[in-house]
Amino acid sequence: MTEDWLPYPRDRKMKDKGSYIVIVPSSYDESKRKDMPLFCGVCNFSFSHKEDEISFKEFQCCTTCADTWAYSHRTEWEKGWRPSVEQVSVNNQKRLFVNTDIRFE
Repeated sequence: MTEDWLPYPRDRKMKDKGSYIVIVPSSYDESKRKDMPLFCGVCNFSFSHKEDEISFKEFQCCTTCADTWAYSHRTEWEKGWRPSVEQVSVNNQKRLFVNTDIRFE
């Protein structure tokens, strides 16, 4: 694991964070942005769009977890409450049936 940015192909740079690797454009300024993990700390699904980044900045979770739990339990969430493993498991099973490849033209 290295704390320094290393050159990466196509005008990018990378940093080994131990459990994951960060690859960014060479113009990326680390001081202006907090590192965001690849996976939600609540449900373990991968972050996949800009809305997840916004939810992570506010709630430290993906958009789905924010919509499902953080907004409706905002006071408790801010004090550290998180859904139980069983609640997350049930919700994850529902998410597995959602087809994310639907396209409307």
